[in-house]
Amino acid sequence: MLSVGVGTVAAVARPRIADEPRVPTAMRLPESLHERLCAAARERDVSVNLLVNRAVEAYLDHLPPVDEVAP
Repeated sequence: MLSVGVGTVAAVARPRIADEPRVPTAMRLPESLHERLCAAARERDVSVNLLVNRAVEAYLDHLPPVDEVAP
């Protein structure tokens, strides 16, 4: 499992405009993880949506290619 930090408040600043169309996606999170996510977003004064987008982007940016991972 990769450990990727989301960064500082400046790293999760709100974008002024969307670069591309957005697609709604539903997820199910354990209640405790949802609470942590909401708290992290509040502490950084950003939306949960923005925090999740940035976290997923950071994770995928550091994800090794499938052919480099042992089966």
